[in-house]
Amino acid sequence: MTRHSFSFFAIILALVISACGTEPAQVVVTIPSTQIGAGAPIYTATASFTPSVTPTVTLSPTVTSTATATPTFTASPTASFTPTATDTPTSTPTATASPTATTELLPPTQVNLDGAPSAVTIPVANRTANTGWSCGDFPCADDIDGFLERISVPDGFNVTYVGRFDGQVQQIAIGLDGRLYATVLENGTHLGAVYVMQAGGTSERYSETIISPNGLVFQPSTNVLYVSGRTTLENGGALYRVDANSTQVVIDGLPCCFQLIGNQPNGLAFGEDGLLYMGIGAVTDRAESPNPARQPFAVVSDFEASILQINPHTGEFNSYASGLRNPFDIAFDSNWQLYATDIGLVTGEGDRILEVNQDVHYGFPYYRTRGCADCPARPSTLEITPDLLTLPNYTIPHGLTVYTGTQFPQNMQNTLFVTFWNGTEGRQGLMWIDPDDPTLSSEEYQPQPLMTGLIRPTDVIVDGDGSLLVADFTYGHVWRVSYGEASFQLPEATSSGGFLAPTNTPQP
Repeated sequence: MTRHSFSFFAIILALVISACGTEPAQVVVTIPSTQIGAGAPIYTATASFTPSVTPTVTLSPTVTSTATATPTFTASPTASFTPTATDTPTSTPTATASPTATTELLPPTQVNLDGAPSAVTIPVANRTANTGWSCGDFPCADDIDGFLERISVPDGFNVTYVGRFDGQVQQIAIGLDGRLYATVLENGTHLGAVYVMQAGGTSERYSETIISPNGLVFQPSTNVLYVSGRTTLENGGALYRVDANSTQVVIDGLPCCFQLIGNQPNGLAFGEDGLLYMGIGAVTDRAESPNPARQPFAVVSDFEASILQINPHTGEFNSYASGLRNPFDIAFDSNWQLYATDIGLVTGEGDRILEVNQDVHYGFPYYRTRGCADCPARPSTLEITPDLLTLPNYTIPHGLTVYTGTQFPQNMQNTLFVTFWNGTEGRQGLMWIDPDDPTLSSEEYQPQPLMTGLIRPTDVIVDGDGSLLVADFTYGHVWRVSYGEASFQLPEATSSGGFLAPTNTPQP
């Protein structure tokens, strides 16, 4: 095999589905070193997928496909969980109260959208061929000039290089100190930590080790960082509280995990109510049964495949919305409307963007109308809320932000920017989507490319100055997209020696 032979997800999928069982051993599953920084081929289905078995991963040189017990909870569209002082089974979520539980839960600062440039027609970013670069399909990691030549944005927009995290970036966030933080997988493994960007665009470790760290968000007006992840590689979804001195579990035992990466606690965002919202994936691909002889399909529990609403101080939570297979990222607009990216089945069906509302169901696992013949049939009494935008198979939408800045034109305000992970034709890159576009439901609709030429774009956020920061998984690069004549000062040292990015985040 050459170093351009696999995508990251194809490797993990092949391991999970096709390997045979052996007794577990205490080893760390790694991404082959030849794949880190390699090209990004198109991700395709694996023909050996068997829907009647729930793949799980055993920590051994050989991966075992076994039946997995599904945690059960009381069925209710508004199911809730309240921590108690008694011991609970490991399959039941448990919570640890915050030492700052008496602190008021504050919502994010209300944004002011005044002062943006007039609305304009935004041209489409060009696409560049995946050949002839310094590392074959793409420039090499340190070939920043090559990337700046390769990356394309529409006329009127500009791209600058911000820096590089030491590992594979999952998601990014900006702290009160103006510095850029990221969840990072280390050394080609599924172990990682929170990193922070320093002066000169380098990074350093900020937290203790976290298994499969993914979503992260700062509690408004504080330096307290919340991170989603796992307590083991195989199961145990968790919410962590992180600061410069400690990494604490707030909730563990959350539903997890269908694959080594993904289908776990994912993206995080604080809402108008001051509560924390979390996307959490399904523990199966299509509700395949752990015991087909006894039951045709697995039961989807209340807290998997959903958006959770969490009090981060007490650990209490409830199901806010359900029927999302693998919501990777979530974000609120300036009117507190919630949006989510949702990654579809192993065979591709179900990639989409959702407008998320409380106490509604978004259809998972009832995907027969999407082309999944072996998915369960929809109950006649279940009302399913349609997608905001149904995407082609294998788009694999990842990071999501709502533009609430004033640097970009007015017609981009309260619209969505989404990173498409996969390199299928016409996709992969940073896409612009207007949720009010009346043509969204049309089969001819195509999200508009705003930034192309990346390898595996994984997240996007709005910086305090109104520019966009875009992270790429493969090399850990972060890029800034600005509009017009906006200019940026070079990183300068803070009192802690860190990177200082422009920000309008309120100080404590």
